[in-house]
Amino acid sequence: MLAREGIAATTTRSIAREAGVNQAMLNYYFGSKDELLFAVLQALMQQTQQIVLATRSAPSTLPQMIRASISAFWAFVERAPEIQTMQLELTLYALRHSSSTWLAKQQYAGYAAVVEQLIREGCAETGETCAVPFDLLARFIMGGLDGIILQFISDRDIERARRHVALLCEAVIALAQGNELEHEGHEKSAKGHENG
Repeated sequence: MLAREGIAATTTRSIAREAGVNQAMLNYYFGSKDELLFAVLQALMQQTQQIVLATRSAPSTLPQMIRASISAFWAFVERAPEIQTMQLELTLYALRHSSSTWLAKQQYAGYAAVVEQLIREGCAETGETCAVPFDLLARFIMGGLDGIILQFISDRDIERARRHVALLCEAVIALAQGNELEHEGHEKSAKGHENG
């Protein structure tokens, strides 16, 4: 219902009616609309984690794990773009209501924790190390995906979105392998030559 009607139009009364339960019972379990939305958010985070884990095979390298995980998530985005619209609405709803800003913070903290765990487990499985902190790389991945998702749900250009996802994978791999440090070194060296 949230994905179909939008968060602003969804009330605990309408949710109770569609679910076929008493509104008083719904209020007893969740207390408020915000608490109910937080429960939905937690369920979505678990769903995201299960999708990625279920669709990826055991990777032999860290780059393979990164590509497989991001690709598995993106396949879900293409199958259910309305879920992404709902999550964007959830973020904006939370930011528009001072009493609900904690929802937006919890939303991103929760997804960051899921992505960080996947990277950590991937490194453990492959025996490789990551050149940047897991939490930093997780937030970079989320930032990249957020931008691609926003463009995709706006115009549904699948081919362009897939190219962007492939580029994001390569950027994440470069960061994980420390290639950006080498690039920075080249820039510093070039500047040194210019100043010399």
